[in-house]
Amino acid sequence: MKFQKCLVLFCLLTALFVSCEKDNQTIGIDMLHDTDMLHTFVDSTSTTISFTTVADDSVRSTLIMYMLGENNDDVIGKSRAGFVTRMYLRAMLESSLDSYTLDSVCFRLSKSKNYVFGDTTKGQSFSVYEIESDITVDECAAYNEKSTIPTCLSNKKEILQIDYPAYNNVSSTYQKKMSDEFAADLFGKVKLCYDADSSIQYFDSLFIKTFKGIYVTTQGDKFNDAGSTISHCVPEITLYVKASDGSTDSLVFAPSPQKYNEPLTTDPSQIYLQAINVFYQDYSSEVSSAIGNKSNVGYVQGLHSLKAKLSLDGIDSWRDSLMVINIATLKLPLKTRDSWSNYLPLNLRIYDKERNLLYSTMSSTKDSTDYTFNLHSFLLTLLNDTKKSDEYSYEIAVPENNAYGNGFILDGTQTDKLKLIITYTK
Repeated sequence: MKFQKCLVLFCLLTALFVSCEKDNQTIGIDMLHDTDMLHTFVDSTSTTISFTTVADDSVRSTLIMYMLGENNDDVIGKSRAGFVTRMYLRAMLESSLDSYTLDSVCFRLSKSKNYVFGDTTKGQSFSVYEIESDITVDECAAYNEKSTIPTCLSNKKEILQIDYPAYNNVSSTYQKKMSDEFAADLFGKVKLCYDADSSIQYFDSLFIKTFKGIYVTTQGDKFNDAGSTISHCVPEITLYVKASDGSTDSLVFAPSPQKYNEPLTTDPSQIYLQAINVFYQDYSSEVSSAIGNKSNVGYVQGLHSLKAKLSLDGIDSWRDSLMVINIATLKLPLKTRDSWSNYLPLNLRIYDKERNLLYSTMSSTKDSTDYTFNLHSFLLTLLNDTKKSDEYSYEIAVPENNAYGNGFILDGTQTDKLKLIITYTK
């Protein structure tokens, strides 16, 4: 027994002596072989990136805004914007219109000072049409989902021409008196609705049956080589009336903020906004030749126009269960131009083969020379998924694409900047 106690004491003293001769270290590290050590690596060469320019296939904006105007870009080509919308009565007069006479009818257009694209020093002309067919919910859905031009635009009559001066020389609101013929016709329709029902909801239900709405677009509903501006705007039609006692009042018709797919449940007629931004493009030969072709250059533009599909060749090589991805960053360099110098975030969207949106992120770097996207979350999904990478599709587009007219060229010729940078531990 005495010998056993001495042996235990000797072992403890030996362990103490050895530990005093060794630097502090992580517990258990002596148990790892040199080849099993964890190391952090950075890779920016195993994934090859290229672009395919395609026409955009949907309107993504959640904003109720109208775009109007025409612009010529020496790279992208010509773009023009118009809108078709129903008009609703903003507020009713307290009494019947029988005691009123019509003074005049004016068209009013309020334009944004913040969302303007193009040359503000040039004037341009617009046409205002009264449409004579209903704007249906199905047409709104078809345009938002499939870019189908609404058929109601083919049945219209011109009611006003607007010569709009240079944008930087005019106030944000434009007003012009409409013809006596149009004014009398509109006033008659309003009086009939007043006589039938004095409730504002039911008034609107009756009114849109006889006044289908307006279409505001570039002069003659065509490209006019105006090279001017496209901007956000809001239309309004005002009826000025005079009472028998000489007092004056007005009735204002404007677009409703109700979305086309969200009817007013309080109204049995199921009133919708049913307004559509309508965009037309006349691409340059440079862009036309790039559409549908794989290249090291991609074109992206708002106003429901162009987007770039990405090819990420080699991304499947990252399927390694023994690897931990710390950071994954996609960098896309731009060709910069003075007219595109204002920063606008781009949107990266990733879909599965059924076109279900799996991942969406905005660019994180506010720089006019390149865009940076965080792909860490998607790479984790890719590592743990059984699908092959070619079952995913990758797209770069302008967010809220019927609210911005900005255009961009993704420049894959800058190979030192175009890369997927992955930091991982293994």
